[in-house]
Amino acid sequence: MFSTYLNALFPVVFCAALGLGLALRTTLLDAPALSKLVTLVGLPSLILSALLGMQTPIWAVSDTLFAIVSVLVLSAVLGAVGLKLAGLEVRGYLSMLVNPNTGNLGIPLVFALLGQDALIHAVVISTVVQISHFTLGVWLLSGQFSAKAIFSNASIIALIAGIVWVVTGWHTPEAVSNTVDLLAGMTIPVMLLLLGKSLSTIDLRELGRLGTIVGLSAGRVLLGLGSALAVVAVLPLEPVVAKTLLIQATMPVAVISYILASHYHGPKDDIAAVILVSMPLSLIVVFGVLQVFPMLG
Repeated sequence: MFSTYLNALFPVVFCAALGLGLALRTTLLDAPALSKLVTLVGLPSLILSALLGMQTPIWAVSDTLFAIVSVLVLSAVLGAVGLKLAGLEVRGYLSMLVNPNTGNLGIPLVFALLGQDALIHAVVISTVVQISHFTLGVWLLSGQFSAKAIFSNASIIALIAGIVWVVTGWHTPEAVSNTVDLLAGMTIPVMLLLLGKSLSTIDLRELGRLGTIVGLSAGRVLLGLGSALAVVAVLPLEPVVAKTLLIQATMPVAVISYILASHYHGPKDDIAAVILVSMPLSLIVVFGVLQVFPMLG
C-alpha cells in the first residue's frame, strides 16, 4: 500500500516541486494570465470533459453535491465552535478551516489515487468549494455577499451546462469532445505548477507562532476528515464518491484563502504559514485513512 501511495503521490509532488523551483529560479510562471487561463479555460474544460465522458449515472453527481455541501455545513458549525473555544477570530479563520485545497492539490491527488472514474466527483466537489470561497469566505472577510462572483464563475457555468447537456441526452460530436479533452489535459499539470509557484511566495518567517499554526493546520485536516467521515457514515454513497469525498475533505488550506485574506485584510500571514504546515500533514493523514479504512483500499 505504501509503495502504491507513493507511486500515485510522486507525480503530484514532483509537479508542485517543479513549479516551486521554476518560480524561485525563473520567470516562466510569472505571467498573471496563467492562473486566469486555468480558471477560465482549463478547469471548465476539465469539468465538461469529466461530465461528457462519465460512465456513472448523472444522479451520482447529485449525491456528490449533497455530500460535499453537508461536509461544508458541518465543518462550518464545528469550526466556529472550535475557534470560539480557542479564542481566535471566527471572521478571519473560519473560511480557511472549512474550505480545503480541492483544486490545485485535491483534483490531481484524487485522479492519481482513484483514476478517471473519480475525476467527475473531484471536480464537482472542487466547484462547490469554490462557491463556498466566494460566499462564506468573502462574506466573513468583507461582511458582504456577492452573487455576481458566483454566477460569473466559469467553472460553475461549465458545471451547469454539462449537467444540462447530459440530462437532455444530446449527442456530443466527436470533434467537440476531442477539443474539450485536449483543453482539459493541460489543467492538472498547470494547476500543480501554479501550486508550487504560490508556495514560493510564502514567507517562512511567519512560522514563528508555531503553536497556533500547528493547531490551525491540524484543525483544518481533522475537521475536514471528521466531517466527511460523519457524512459517509450517514449517507448511502457509492464507494468512489465516498473515497473522493474523504480525500478531498482532508486536503490542506487552499491558496485562495491566502489570496482572499490578503485582499480583505484578514490574517494572511497566519494563513500562509498554515498552508505550508497543513500540506504535509494532510498527505500523511490521507495515507493513514487509506490504511485504516478498508472501504478506501
